[in-house]
Amino acid sequence: MEPRSTTTGVELDICKRCDSVWMDKGEIFLHVKPKDMQLFNEPLKTAQKQKIVSNYQSPKSGQNMVLVKMSTDVQEGMFMDPANSGLWLTRKSMDTMRESTSFDLEWADTSLPATRYVKRLPNLGFSSALTFGGLYGLVALALITISLLFEAFSEGGGEEGAFVGGSLLFIAALITIFGFLIGPFIMDLQLRWMFTIEWVEPQNLPPSLANYLRDTCSRQDIKIPHMGVINDMAPNAFTYGHTPNNARIVITKGLFELLEDDELNGVVGHEIGHAVHWDILLMSFAQMVPIFFYYLYRACLEVAAKAGKAGKEGAKAAPPFIVVAIGAYIVYLISQYIVLYFSRIREYYADRFGAESVGSAAALSGALVKIAYGLAGRRDADSRSDEKPSSTMNSIGALGISSFESGQALAVTTGINNDIEWDGKKGYDVDKTSLRGAMKWDLWNPWASFYEIHSTHPLTAKRLLHLSRQSEEFGEEPYVTFNLIKPESYWDEFLHDVVMIMFPWLLILGFFMAPSLENPIIGPEDYLAWVIFLFGLGYLYKLYFRYPTSIYPEMSVETLLQQVKVSDIRPIPCTVRGTVRGKGIPGLVFSDDLVMQDKTGIIFLDHRQPLAIWEWIWGWMRGDSMIGKEITVQGWYRRSPMPYIEMNNFTVGNVTRRSYLWMFRYVTAAAILIIGTVLLAGTL
Repeated sequence: MEPRSTTTGVELDICKRCDSVWMDKGEIFLHVKPKDMQLFNEPLKTAQKQKIVSNYQSPKSGQNMVLVKMSTDVQEGMFMDPANSGLWLTRKSMDTMRESTSFDLEWADTSLPATRYVKRLPNLGFSSALTFGGLYGLVALALITISLLFEAFSEGGGEEGAFVGGSLLFIAALITIFGFLIGPFIMDLQLRWMFTIEWVEPQNLPPSLANYLRDTCSRQDIKIPHMGVINDMAPNAFTYGHTPNNARIVITKGLFELLEDDELNGVVGHEIGHAVHWDILLMSFAQMVPIFFYYLYRACLEVAAKAGKAGKEGAKAAPPFIVVAIGAYIVYLISQYIVLYFSRIREYYADRFGAESVGSAAALSGALVKIAYGLAGRRDADSRSDEKPSSTMNSIGALGISSFESGQALAVTTGINNDIEWDGKKGYDVDKTSLRGAMKWDLWNPWASFYEIHSTHPLTAKRLLHLSRQSEEFGEEPYVTFNLIKPESYWDEFLHDVVMIMFPWLLILGFFMAPSLENPIIGPEDYLAWVIFLFGLGYLYKLYFRYPTSIYPEMSVETLLQQVKVSDIRPIPCTVRGTVRGKGIPGLVFSDDLVMQDKTGIIFLDHRQPLAIWEWIWGWMRGDSMIGKEITVQGWYRRSPMPYIEMNNFTVGNVTRRSYLWMFRYVTAAAILIIGTVLLAGTL
């Protein structure tokens, strides 16, 4: 058996001798169209009940597989493993299914590449100089523009404009400097107030970490950072401070429980990298530019509003402020994205420093994967212990080495052992094949890049690729290799998704641009009726796309996370069974969302109702009682970029609860359509 990718991006196991294919639970539904799901769903359910045992043994469990009768014509060569619900398909059965159904299984012409194809990082010094040159170039350009506009709209107003711009720049600088100076002390107070934090001397840390700190800081000629340990099982780490010599590094207790010594050292090395590279100072002064443009935008709007109320003379003075306000807001958005890009580059270099200081990029890679799993899996682990539940990871946000969203994306990769101990390292393992499958969406789907540009951190999958390349530089085996050659382009699905998101408005826009409007039968008085009718029609079709099919085939978390063609608006209907591990926000009594684990991974369950008050009342009264119980979920798997299942219904024990949000949306769309139809009928 060898792994091979299909043109849909799903990695399957193929027998080189007979060309038979192994599909994990639910993977067959990723290769058929929705209209044919029922043709496969019912035979699979029947096979589980009848259990017609064959002589074929499962390549996964070794058990005798059961026959799956698709129909009287197709009953040979398709078998199910009763242990894991995986399917064994012979070449004959696949050929027959291609002829009679929409089953489509085409192999991609790819090869496992070396990580040399990974894009090289820009030089840190050059990128920093270029970023600051661009940002403060925008500030200089803004000040010149303000002066010229005031000069053009008012006699001798250039100096006034320069004074206004300079004053706002001074205010932004003052806010930035003040925040930089007192920020660490405020953070100290927050940590003492919100969490159980203990500041630990190096000699009281594990010996491996203590030795690593002394050696690394000695080589960098800096003081050993103040080390804080938060009593929280969600694994993460972050740093703050003024300079490399007064940096604080905070790690959670979960890191000690989850990571090996070299992995823990790599994580701490990442945080030291932030201090050594002066990231806190540089990011503070980079962020000053968006602050300046935002204050400029707000100030100009207020001045323009006051001028507009001051009579004719005031109205003449308003235009330059309005122009500056519009321009300032546009540049504010541009500068904010530049700062976010700057932050992501520095995260990559912090990773490089951590790997170099430990001498192993694979160690830090392993740490990132385990942290990802821990963030997803231990969301409410505290609630099953004597420790007070907390929401540490939600509180520190972008400061952490990894985020909950990244954790959800890679949570499939660990815990494959049924005997996993959540509070220890026994039974912990990483399935590299599953890891590559879970990385595909982050690396291939255009939506991933769209979400990443709004983030301070790179996607974890991209960080793993860069670390793998660094492993090759070290002469060590990469933690994970990845096929960077896409089996197909996914831009057509992305553009289709964008069209569907805006479909009601595009329908209205198309109507107003249509030549038929020149017909005198359609007058301006009819426009409102047409707008309501078309919006209702477009919204109804959008919902049909967003909530497809009434069939929810049973799948595993691993199968879902390997799918590339999925987004927030393009879901995969599914049924998933597992155990509730915690609440969506640990320690929050009103949290209505859940975290579920099956044998293959962990996923977030999104509980939605038409009114938010219904959600938090349920979270308050019922949420905690769900933890530790078996659950069956029917709903729609989505990514945005966090993978999650929007629940249609879920069953715990003999009790089934439903979500009515999608029904409410359909009723709303139908009501708008009916109102539009009535209004149109009245104009005819």
